[in-house]
Amino acid sequence: MKYLVLCTVCLGTVLSSYVSSCTNIALPNIMAALNFDMNSIVWVSLSYLLPYGSILPLTGKLGDQFGAKKMYIAGLITFTIGSLLCGVASNSTTMLVYRIIQGIGAGMLLPNAMIIVVETFEPHERGQALGIWSAMAAAGSAMGPTIGGYLIENIDWRSIFFSVLPFCALSIVLAFIMIPKSKRNANSQADFWGASLLTISLSALLVALNKGQIEGWTSLYITLLFYLSFAAFVLFIVAELHVEHPMVEINLFRNVNFAIANILGFISFLALYGVMFLLPFFLKSILLYSSISAGVMLLPLTVTMVIFAPLGGGIADKFGSRIPAFLGIMLISFSIYLLTSINANYSARDFFIRLVLMGMGLGFTMSPLSNCAISSLPKDKVGMGSGILNLFKIIGGSIGVVFVETILSNSEVRHYQILSEYLNAPNRAPQEVFKILQALWGNQGMNSDMLTSAAHGWFTGEGFLVPQRYAIFKATLAKIVHQQANILSFEDVFYILAILCFCSSFLALFIKTNSHPQQKKPT
Repeated sequence: MKYLVLCTVCLGTVLSSYVSSCTNIALPNIMAALNFDMNSIVWVSLSYLLPYGSILPLTGKLGDQFGAKKMYIAGLITFTIGSLLCGVASNSTTMLVYRIIQGIGAGMLLPNAMIIVVETFEPHERGQALGIWSAMAAAGSAMGPTIGGYLIENIDWRSIFFSVLPFCALSIVLAFIMIPKSKRNANSQADFWGASLLTISLSALLVALNKGQIEGWTSLYITLLFYLSFAAFVLFIVAELHVEHPMVEINLFRNVNFAIANILGFISFLALYGVMFLLPFFLKSILLYSSISAGVMLLPLTVTMVIFAPLGGGIADKFGSRIPAFLGIMLISFSIYLLTSINANYSARDFFIRLVLMGMGLGFTMSPLSNCAISSLPKDKVGMGSGILNLFKIIGGSIGVVFVETILSNSEVRHYQILSEYLNAPNRAPQEVFKILQALWGNQGMNSDMLTSAAHGWFTGEGFLVPQRYAIFKATLAKIVHQQANILSFEDVFYILAILCFCSSFLALFIKTNSHPQQKKPT
């Protein structure tokens, strides 16, 4: 019976992760269809992630108060409505509003799914159960790019939202039938003030990071947003320390295992969401992959997560979370470091190796971190603890998307300014210019002397090409420079992510073993 409950909960989790990964592969299509630009398209992801992450502790508390089953089903219904609306969105504004509704539904779904799993399984089985649950979430992410790519290519990007509706209806019916009535804690009360302050703080921070390059980092608008974010966060901390029923109990972070699990969860999701945001754009804009091909290329990452998440959970059950968490973050760091060599000649094999390594790392990391955080808390704090853990993960993912987009844009501008010297430099890289001229007209009657003269003319302005060839050459060179600046900016982002993951991996070595307060009986 308990495994039927697990399967029912996994179905809802699969649907939310499937739609999330589908949307990533569809971003270039949505950008073209609804008139987004590169700076604003990130909000198609953020308008889902922000409400999703901000309400996780709140909905965990509501699950404690009213029962996890009720909140889980309410989340499924809200998610279903949001998915339907996203499919019919007619412009950028309505898409963002409908994605917020979808994100709220997912935010009600996830922490209560974890509570149901924890309530259903005994402490010694929870690591494996949470591993299976995490693997199913990864399976949804795995199916998203592949199935979503097929739907986008053969039908339309809107079909990715419509495709989940029958399964959402089935999941709602199964949840009513299979999930037993959850225990309620009448003393638990939701902290709406805390949720509001946290949402304001995160929203202001993400808008500032996203718009900083455009508006200017020292502009009044961006400065006020940073001040608002900081002030709201300080008020949030003060409120949580003084309200009777806080959304986030700050004292929980005195537990070393819980604090480390949240920090590493934040970093791992920052890296995951950052990479998953960047790669579809690289595959489709630089390598000119179709939506289907780009989805298949991302498949090794999520399939490997599916395979290794239960294994990581099983190792954590037997030996503790320290070793698998450390190895997992190190593997993530190494795989992203390998992506710093990314270029226009990358093959499927190059991507496969790197994404498999990253999937292994994430699989080893996610389940042990969940088990580490939950097993370190008293049983009556599991709902809040699961909400906080998932909050940190989703905040990490939200910041990851904005973080990589900001670095990518800044780095591309910097590299283009350096490389554009090739377009008008008086004495710059004649050999490279000669090779480009040779590739363009070497087989059309221009011998080495003529090509040398043309290259010399490019730098001196004397004896160059006929006007038509000059225009073609200049356009070709500009395209090459722009593409190379783009590639170098991707390399910069991956390098920064790799360093960040490597430095954070050593935190895992401070995880303490054999900490299971849930198993302690009251005296």
